[in-house]
Amino acid sequence: MANDDPHAVTGDLARLRDWWAERRGDRERSIAWILDPEDEDEARRAVDRAIDSGATLIALHIDGDDSASRAAIAFVANVPATDVVEQGPGTTDHAWMEAVAEVRDLLEPFRGVSPEDDGVDSAAHALPAQGVPAPGIPAPGVPAPKAHAAQAAITSAAQRETAIIFDGLAAHAGAALVSTADSRAQEWMLPATSSTDPAIREAQILLDIEPATHFGTNGGDATSLRAVLSLLDVVDPA
Repeated sequence: MANDDPHAVTGDLARLRDWWAERRGDRERSIAWILDPEDEDEARRAVDRAIDSGATLIALHIDGDDSASRAAIAFVANVPATDVVEQGPGTTDHAWMEAVAEVRDLLEPFRGVSPEDDGVDSAAHALPAQGVPAPGIPAPGVPAPKAHAAQAAITSAAQRETAIIFDGLAAHAGAALVSTADSRAQEWMLPATSSTDPAIREAQILLDIEPATHFGTNGGDATSLRAVLSLLDVVDPA
């Protein structure tokens, strides 16, 4: 029988509507964007400022592709470096192998720690900061703080029972780290969309959270996240 309700939605739209309805309570939707926090402290402050100003939904995106975020996902998901590095169109075998080697070098000192151990976050935290070589690791100058800034933002939002939708490699790495330390936080977070990026796919498998949509993008910019928020306007008009 056909559904004559013009407001009826199904599939991704219905799940997005229900996810938000379960978390909004009686609060009006007020979205705050958090883009590219420099470090964990800035991420926490940004979340606190947004919520204190009335935000009921956080949109998080961190630009960039960094080997440390890929290494963090591989470490927590317990998968090899080859599973988190994409060989996209135009990428030579040599360039792909170099990218894999960079992630593998970052992982090597920590492979003795089980992802289930309490030390998983501290081990992942030990990935080198930009320009600071860790013992025994070549110094590629990777910006490791990105994943931990995302972790801090997601954790802070969850602690204040505020929903957070995120996209991008570093944000997924942060969510993966959150999953090892605070299972309750997963109730408040939602990946914006499915991805062609293998590291993001591994993170979403680990999180076991159905993304809001299935655009299959690479998470390189905030376009998909903006689209999801536009869809939220459709299923939950202000």
